[in-house]
Amino acid sequence: MTPQTLPFARAKDCDLLPALIEALDRQGWVTAKTLARLLDSNDRAIRDAASQSQGRVISGQRGYCLTHQASVQDVQHAANWLRSQGTKMIQRAYDTERAMHRRTA
Repeated sequence: MTPQTLPFARAKDCDLLPALIEALDRQGWVTAKTLARLLDSNDRAIRDAASQSQGRVISGQRGYCLTHQASVQDVQHAANWLRSQGTKMIQRAYDTERAMHRRTA
């Protein structure tokens, strides 16, 4: 198995981002399954590469797309979704800490 095919591979370790950007160029939205096949990779590595793209790659229900080739509505939807997920994760962290403090009280 190569680092790119391991389920826990990190994009920074296997340098998948340049290949991801090349695969998405002028393709519009591409599903994670298609990208995984094209790049001999997996969903997690693709998600990690997109997260390391400094905003150049967005994701959504339809898969992945280059930000500069997506519609304004698609980019805004992706940004809103990320903010929503961040808010939920922060709330979960607070809830976890509160549960820990109840345990020790």
